[in-house]
Amino acid sequence: MSTITLDVIKDQRTGVSQVILPEARVFRDQPRTDNQRRNTLGELPREDTQGWNWANWGTSDKLPTEIREKLYKSEMAAGTIYKLIQMMYGNGLAYYHNDALATGETKIARHHEPKIEAWLKRNRIGLKWLIPQLADYRFYMNGFSELILSKNRNFITGLYHKHAEFSRLSKQNESNLRIEWLYYSPYFGQMPPSNDRIKKIPLLPWWDTEFFIDKKPNAYKFAWHSRFETPGIKYYARPFWLGLFRKNGWLDASITVPEIVNAMMRNQVVITYQINIPESYFIIRHQDWNTYTDEERNKHIDELIKKLNDDLSDTENLFKSVSTVFKQTEMGQDEGKVEIIAIDDKIKKDSWVPTSDVADAKVVQSLGLHPSQMGLAPQGGKMGAGSGSDQRESFNSGITLNNIDQAIILEPLNFVAQYNSRIDPAWDVTFFIDHTHHTTTNDQENGLKPSDTTIQID
Repeated sequence: MSTITLDVIKDQRTGVSQVILPEARVFRDQPRTDNQRRNTLGELPREDTQGWNWANWGTSDKLPTEIREKLYKSEMAAGTIYKLIQMMYGNGLAYYHNDALATGETKIARHHEPKIEAWLKRNRIGLKWLIPQLADYRFYMNGFSELILSKNRNFITGLYHKHAEFSRLSKQNESNLRIEWLYYSPYFGQMPPSNDRIKKIPLLPWWDTEFFIDKKPNAYKFAWHSRFETPGIKYYARPFWLGLFRKNGWLDASITVPEIVNAMMRNQVVITYQINIPESYFIIRHQDWNTYTDEERNKHIDELIKKLNDDLSDTENLFKSVSTVFKQTEMGQDEGKVEIIAIDDKIKKDSWVPTSDVADAKVVQSLGLHPSQMGLAPQGGKMGAGSGSDQRESFNSGITLNNIDQAIILEPLNFVAQYNSRIDPAWDVTFFIDHTHHTTTNDQENGLKPSDTTIQID
């Protein structure tokens, strides 16, 4: 006796179930061809100056734009960048007077100088210079600033942020191998700008600043390039985490997982269970079944499918049972009994739906942050993302280890203080970033431990 198998499928978008014959086919979107796949940065970019009026940033001169666009595709990567910026900023700028170092004390008091405070507020250093510098550094490990001299050239009156994405360095001077200019244009990253669309700013050399300024009596603006001196480069620092951008790397994996899940939700039709109907079912219901033509039999099968669809479809029929009629033989065997077999929903299992946890953790760690700071549990660790001790210690380690980066970023600001102190001793200060460490509630009721230089307002 033959058996008719009916598949009950469920549309993931609507939640509606439907009964289909085994001959039916469910078609899904065809896989993307090589030309349709997402663009990646491919091989790690190299420095090249062939055919350019400046030192191109990456093989296509669009590396910072490509980095930004790629990071923004991953909510975990972009969120990690923002978290790192927050940790570097801490409580903001502070400074101490250099005379305090002569005492030999290990704890230096925070200084307050009205002249410096007025200069910082006038130039909006905290919001318009420091935060953008932190962002550019975290994205590219490069930063650019513009310094403005007074008319008598003995005082720096302004310090301004220049967007790294719109900045390029001139080629090395062939005679002295010096990089002498900063080229600035909002067209960088889109197309090679023409000369009339580029602003040229003399680049201040750190090893020869006073002589450099003195030999340019008509120049009142200078540029500063802040970067981590990564090995093997002449122009732009190369972020240590650039390996994330390799083709089919962890960043690609992190970006792809939500695409896969959404595609499955849009296109996947899930078989929730199968209904096996023996031919004896129809013989019991239709006494003349054996005399029916194929057309008559198909008509009754279609009527059954319609009835099952009516019973199963729409949310109003959720959890509704399907009733069938069958009989038992003298031997106690069921005849004409409909069998319903449940099918495991693979879409709910990680073996079918890929998880992004591992890829996200790799991305976060590569960018320089502990996974627990982004709500991710470290692989194999007992103290997961919910552990207060785990998060506290990783946070304190993070704000301690970024002192190198803070020194690089604050270098132009401390150069301003050094330059201005030649005519005004009140400027003989050193800038730093103030931080608050996390501690336990046993030591501090709110779990925070401000440093000795933190301003606390009751």
